[in-house]
Amino acid sequence: MSRKIFDYEQARALIPRVREITADANERVQQLTAEINRTAKSSARAQKLKEWINTVLAHWAGRVEEIGALPKGVWTVDFDSGEGFFFCWSYDEEDLAYYHRYDEGFPGRKPLTDTHKAGAPMVLN
Repeated sequence: MSRKIFDYEQARALIPRVREITADANERVQQLTAEINRTAKSSARAQKLKEWINTVLAHWAGRVEEIGALPKGVWTVDFDSGEGFFFCWSYDEEDLAYYHRYDEGFPGRKPLTDTHKAGAPMVLN
């Protein structure tokens, strides 16, 4: 599915689903990581477990992309506003509360204000 453009309310409405997808994937990665920690790090079993972690991450990213959002890093999801910035959510955040310009990425995240949430034009510095 192609990338979608979201207003704040559309992106925010998807947060429960994104949180569920992410929680499921995170739980599986934690299980696999725990098993790696109980296994000899250089063993064939540990290598296979690492491959499975990569598969879980790829599956998570694919599910995020299916809803039109962008997986960014591990457990971070961007929603394209079509206005030069992404609404940005990371695992364990309760709500959609941050944004960053296209050229800033995660380090440039800033809190959304009520003005941004209402869809008023955003002044990008």
